[in-house]
Amino acid sequence: MVKKTARGVVVIALVAAMGCAVSFAKDKSENQAPTAWGMQSGNKGCVIFKESEETTTQMQQGGGGFTTQSVKVLEVLDSIHATLPHKKYTETEDELDALQKLSVANELKYVKIPKKYSPQELDQAKTMCGVQ
Repeated sequence: MVKKTARGVVVIALVAAMGCAVSFAKDKSENQAPTAWGMQSGNKGCVIFKESEETTTQMQQGGGGFTTQSVKVLEVLDSIHATLPHKKYTETEDELDALQKLSVANELKYVKIPKKYSPQELDQAKTMCGVQ
């Protein structure tokens, strides 16, 4: 009986440790520093995007279950001397290529911040823009 109790304690400790690791990983991904791409110098305008994730759920044909699909979305949060044709972009290869072409054609820098951002992160993103 002592062996079963010891195993139970070890299992509980492992489950608790795994839960903490998953929780830490989630917190870390939400508190990322702003990142810039597009024109890195000599830019005339800047767009600040808020990155989030959208999940869609669909029922499979024949009622065999559900499938979910998650996609990262960039939503225009602020812009300085810049206007984009849309307010939201999915992070697909085609849309990122289109944004890159707009960046080159219009001399734009893009800055991305997480969905749950602090006022300091937004200020940091505006500073990274480098235009007034």
